[in-house]
Amino acid sequence: MSYFVSLHHKNKKRAMKIYTSYFGNSRKLKEAGIKIICVAIGRPRFISGVPQMVNVAPTRYMISAACSHDEYLRLYNNILESQDAKKVVEQIKTLSDGQDVALCCYEKPGDFCHRHILAKWLTEKTGIEIKEFGVVEKKEPKYEQASLF
Repeated sequence: MSYFVSLHHKNKKRAMKIYTSYFGNSRKLKEAGIKIICVAIGRPRFISGVPQMVNVAPTRYMISAACSHDEYLRLYNNILESQDAKKVVEQIKTLSDGQDVALCCYEKPGDFCHRHILAKWLTEKTGIEIKEFGVVEKKEPKYEQASLF
C-alpha cells in the first residue's frame, strides 16, 4: 500500500512520509532529514526543539508498574478512539515543517510500544502506511522441493 500526505511547503507539493522510531535513533533520523515528533508523555532532554503530540501519548499511569498490559491496551485504545485520525494527520503535517517525520518514543524496535499501535490505527483509519524507520522487513526464502526423479 502506498501513502501520500500532500504537503504544500514554499509553493512545492510533495508526499510526506511518516515513520515510527525511537529517540535512540535520533542521529540517523536527522542525517536522513526526518523531523522527530515526540508521541511520548515526556520529551527527551538530550534532543532540543522536538514538538510533542500529548493527545496520542500514553498517560503517566499507563507507563507505571501498576498498569497491566491488558489495561494499557484498553486505555490506549480509549485515547485513540477519542481522536479524529484525519485531524491527527493534519497535526503531524503542521508539525512537519514540510519534512518527512518520525513519530518517536523511547522503546527500541521490536519492544512493545504504543507507537506501533498508533501507526496501525492511523493506517486503518486513513490508509496511510507507516513503517518503522531503518527496519528492513525480513522475507523468508521460498523453498521448493527438489524431485529425485
